[in-house]
This record gives sequence, C-alpha cells and structure tokens, in this order.
Amino acid sequence: MNFFKKLKGMDRNVWVRVIGETITSSAMMMLMPFFALYLEGKVDSMLKVGFIMSISPIASLFGSMAGGRLADLYGRKRMMVFSTLGTSLILVSFALAEGYTAFLILSILLGISNSFFSPAASAMVADVTEPEERTEAYGLLRVGSNVGTVIGPLLGSSVVYFSKDSLFYIAAITLGLYSIAQLILLKETLPAEKNNEGRNDVTKIPFKKVMKIIGSDKLLLFYVATGVIISMGFSQIEGMLPLYFKQTFQSQFGKWNPYPFLMSLNGMLVVLLQFPISSYLSNRSIGKTMFYGTILFGLGILSIGLAPPFFLSVGLGKWMILFLLAVIFIYYTFGEMVMSPVQMTFVANIAPEELRATYMAVGSMKWTIGGFLGPLLGGYLFDLKLGIWLFIILGTGVVLSGIMYRSLDEKVAIRDNQQGIAQ
Repeated sequence: MNFFKKLKGMDRNVWVRVIGETITSSAMMMLMPFFALYLEGKVDSMLKVGFIMSISPIASLFGSMAGGRLADLYGRKRMMVFSTLGTSLILVSFALAEGYTAFLILSILLGISNSFFSPAASAMVADVTEPEERTEAYGLLRVGSNVGTVIGPLLGSSVVYFSKDSLFYIAAITLGLYSIAQLILLKETLPAEKNNEGRNDVTKIPFKKVMKIIGSDKLLLFYVATGVIISMGFSQIEGMLPLYFKQTFQSQFGKWNPYPFLMSLNGMLVVLLQFPISSYLSNRSIGKTMFYGTILFGLGILSIGLAPPFFLSVGLGKWMILFLLAVIFIYYTFGEMVMSPVQMTFVANIAPEELRATYMAVGSMKWTIGGFLGPLLGGYLFDLKLGIWLFIILGTGVVLSGIMYRSLDEKVAIRDNQQGIAQ
C-alpha cells in the first residue's frame, strides 16, 4: 500500500517526464543498438565509427555547462523543449547525410543539443522532491526509460531489416511530439526567487565565480573523477557490445545478434524492480550503496567480456550460450539498478539550490568524458581484433572505482561539518 501511495504522491512534472521517457526511449532504443552497425556501412574504418560516436559526448562537455547555467537563470522547461526539438531535427539530418565529415558534424550537433536537456530535467526533478524522495523519483524515471529499453530493441530489430533510415525518422518524430507535450504540460520549477525579484541577483553572478565555486567543491570533483570509468563501461555495453557479439558469435548465431534480446531483458528487470529497489535504498547510506552497486556492475562487465571466448572454448551450443549470457546480464543489471539512481540523488543533495542545474551539468560530465573515451578505446581495440581486452580493462576499472566509493560517506560528513562551522 505504501508503494502505491508513494507513486500517487509524485509531482505531475515527474509523471510527465516518466511518460515522455517511456515513449522517447522506445524510439531511441530502436535506433541506438544499431547505430554502430549503421555507421559501419557508411565509413571505411571501425576507428572512424568509434570517433563519430565519441565526438558527440565530448561536444556535450561544452554544451552541458552552458545548458545547466541557462536552466538556472531562465528555467528548466525552456531548455528541455529546446533540446528535444533540436535533437529531433538532427536525427532527420542523420538519415539524409552521406560521408564521414557529415556524420562527424551531425554527431557534434547531437552532443550539444542533448547536453541542454539532462541538467535542466534532473534539476526539475530535484526542484519538486524532498531529499528523501529523490532516489525514488530518479528510480521511477529509470523505469520509464527502461520500458523503452524493453520495447525499442525488439522493434528496431524488425524495422532495421526493411529500412535503417526509418529508425532515424521514427525517433525524430517521437522527440518532436515530446517537445510539444513538454511545452503544454510541464510547469516551470525554477525556484520563485529566481523567477522574480531575486533573478537579477543570480544573473549578476559572474561565470568565473560560478566556475570557482564548482572548482573548489572537492566532493563533486571526486564524484566526477571516479565516475568516468563507469561511464566508459556503460558506453561499451550500449555501443560496441553488439559488434563484439557479431565478431565472436557469428558461427553460432549467424545473422541474428543476441544483443537486442539481452538489452530487452535488462530493461524488463529495471521496469519490474527499479522502483522497489530505489524505495528500499532511499534511506540507506549513499556511499555504501554506490560501492556495492558499482562492484556488481563492474563484475558484470568483466563477465560479459570473458564469456564469449570461454563459451566457445568449451563448445557450448547457442541456446546454452544465450541462457548464460542472460544470467550474466541479470547480475550486471542489478548492479546498475542499485548504483544509478543514487548517483543522481547524490549530486542533487550536495548542490546549492541556486546552482542546482549547473551542478547537474558538472555531474553529468563523467558521462560525457567517459562517452568520449570509451568509443575511442573500443574502436582502437576492435580494429586490432582485441575486443576482449576492452571489457577486461573497463570491468577492472569500474570495480576499482566502486572501491573508492567506500570513502564517500566520510567525505560527505567532513563537508557537512565544515559547512556547519563556516555558518
């Protein structure tokens, strides 16, 4: 009963985002699992594929800080609508483009456009929730996103055989409709003093001073630094893994790739279990939660990389391989479900209210930096036929990052004590 009461009590803006995440994620996940395969047929090198995929996150480094700051000054809703509409137009352009240079430019624009959405959207959720409710709210958003992860790859595997270009058009139309829905349904949540008389005081804060505040926040920078390797792991599971399976399992599975099935399993588990897990973790230690979740996540990446050569060496059939891959994805997904919502809660909790979206932008830099480095490393190792080492390196790195989170609670306590003394 308490479970349904919490769901009912969520702010309308959260529900608009959940429904929007479900629909747009379905469309984008029709596209993303096949994006590297699509580019493989358009350019002449896997390193070029990796660079096209990695340049988008690095471009978002420049956009995210600007987007976060603008969301703190002029509102969350405006930045979200601008971002989704811009992304829609860029996806249409991808379907029409030809040549390495065109894809490179579009990837840069896609990174900048996307970077305006996340800081504003994450800050909006924090604006309408109390600190003890944020893990549950972010968990609910992951449920919506992963409904799309269940549906999208399965739809994409059907559509891709008829027309790869149509994947871009479907995703573009969906994002365009979502931008209209946000414009109509979302309420602006920028704190009242920023919207009215206090807004001029905020706009007077020089950008250099904002950067100085962020640069002096060692806890935030520690979080970003330890999270880069985690982001690199995510980027390979979502980007290069289908190519790894194609290279290693072609003799067992032929043209059929087990990746869409496994990602659908991942999404289904999140849909069924993410909110109960987030609810259970809402009052737990953030540092210990991130430690356990990240360790399990890292071991999952290691297992995913080591499994194909091991399965082939012992002569397993395709159905047994598929079953064991599903088992690996189950505990990989549990690590992801424990780790991800708490990370967003952590940044929201340590952020000053007047810089909440800016802090979200800085926190998201771990995803952009990792999203840049991951595909570059992946493309390089895949060109050398060393795909297994990609997952060994990243899986080990994620486990080491998780170990570093054991000290996070102590660092938060020291920071809170210092702030209390200063006041």
